[in-house]
Amino acid sequence: MYIDDLVEVFESAVSDMPELNNNETITLLRQSIEAKNYDLQDEGLIEAILREDKHELVDSLMGELEKIQSDDIKKEAINIFIASLEHLINYYYNNVIGKHFSST
Repeated sequence: MYIDDLVEVFESAVSDMPELNNNETITLLRQSIEAKNYDLQDEGLIEAILREDKHELVDSLMGELEKIQSDDIKKEAINIFIASLEHLINYYYNNVIGKHFSST
C-alpha cells in the first residue's frame, strides 16, 4: 500500500531526528496522507514516484527542514513532505502522461 511506503520514506528521512521520528508525527503523517483521498490515477503516479524518485521526496524534505524556525516542526515537516509529493505527482502527470497524449 502506497501510504505505508510513503510513511517508510518519511521515517527513513528523519531517522536521526527524534522530534519527527516518533509515533505522534507518523500518525499525523498517515492521517494527512489518507485525508488527501488520492484517486487511482494519483495512486499509480505515487507508486511510480516511490520506485523512481523517492530520493526527490527525501531531498525536498531535508532541504526545507533546515529552514524551519517554527515550534511546530511536526506539522511543517508533514506539510513539506505532502507538498513535495504533490509537486512530483503534477510533474509526472504533466511530463509523462501529458506528453504521451499530446499531439506534438
